[in-house]
Amino acid sequence: MSRPVTILTGFLGAGKTTFLNAAMSARKKTRFAIIENEFGEEGIDGELVIKAEDDIIEMNNGCLCCTLNDNLFDILNELHEREESFDELIIETTGIADPAGVASPFYTYPEIKEAFPVKRVICLVDAQLIEDQLDETEEAIKQIAFSDIILINKTDMVSPDYVLKLESILKTLNPFAKILTGSQQDLPVNRIFDMERDGDFKSGKQKTCSHGHHHDDCDLPHDEEHVHHHDHHQHGDIVSLSFRFSEAFDDKELHYRLMAFLVFQAKGVYRIKGIINAKGVNHRLIVQSVGQSLSISGGAPWKEEEERTSRIVFIGKLLKPEGFEELLRSCLAKEETEA
Repeated sequence: MSRPVTILTGFLGAGKTTFLNAAMSARKKTRFAIIENEFGEEGIDGELVIKAEDDIIEMNNGCLCCTLNDNLFDILNELHEREESFDELIIETTGIADPAGVASPFYTYPEIKEAFPVKRVICLVDAQLIEDQLDETEEAIKQIAFSDIILINKTDMVSPDYVLKLESILKTLNPFAKILTGSQQDLPVNRIFDMERDGDFKSGKQKTCSHGHHHDDCDLPHDEEHVHHHDHHQHGDIVSLSFRFSEAFDDKELHYRLMAFLVFQAKGVYRIKGIINAKGVNHRLIVQSVGQSLSISGGAPWKEEEERTSRIVFIGKLLKPEGFEELLRSCLAKEETEA
């Protein structure tokens, strides 16, 4: 039986451990196993701890806790042997970690992917500090780029207008992410745990415009036919390039070229993610980079009346759109010609 995984990231002081304690309090019926940040400024509520057995701490609310100071594979193997003892796994990364490194085994090893499917990657950001962190720390950028859900924390410490500004900045940097807000006393824990990464694209429940785009993401004129479109957003040195294509892709060529790009040329690229229409494939393909690896999974079927539009985003440092557009165009399916 599989156990769903939540990866929790965020820069130092963003409130990750407070979020963990809030999750256990709000979801009392769920027995969590928590792999906790060894550099945390504070720990899981000490009153919950009752005994330690090996490296796993058992808590009096039915949860388990351990510290990520050894091999992640060993910890996962031990947890797998004790899978009847918990319902869900949460991994809190260090405040200075690139979450892609922690997430990589869950995408690259079929046995781990099956036993521990990643349901969501959450990034907590401090509303007072995140703009400075984006300008000064590469780790903060990577955490935001890799996440599915970005929670702007400590919003009670800034003005409502500034929260709206932050939402706009974060949405342009990571267009696929869901942006939520909260404070240390009011964290939207249940709402977050009701979300799953790429859930809209896996269930087919997303509302689409006449272009086949998610309503929240489409900024094309709705009376204009198009073949290709791209957006270019920049915050300091950080660039988000978003491309749309109505032509179908050759999925094997796309996989090959993106893999080669990640291995040999991807310096400064923190994240690749896309929803792809592939020739001869009747469902969406969800493409995303995990470090120097590439993950491709199936999404919701395309509906007959739906325009099949691909969208792919590159997030990184000082990226130029021309080279990425050329790479993607080289992966479009060739039109068949009559003999």
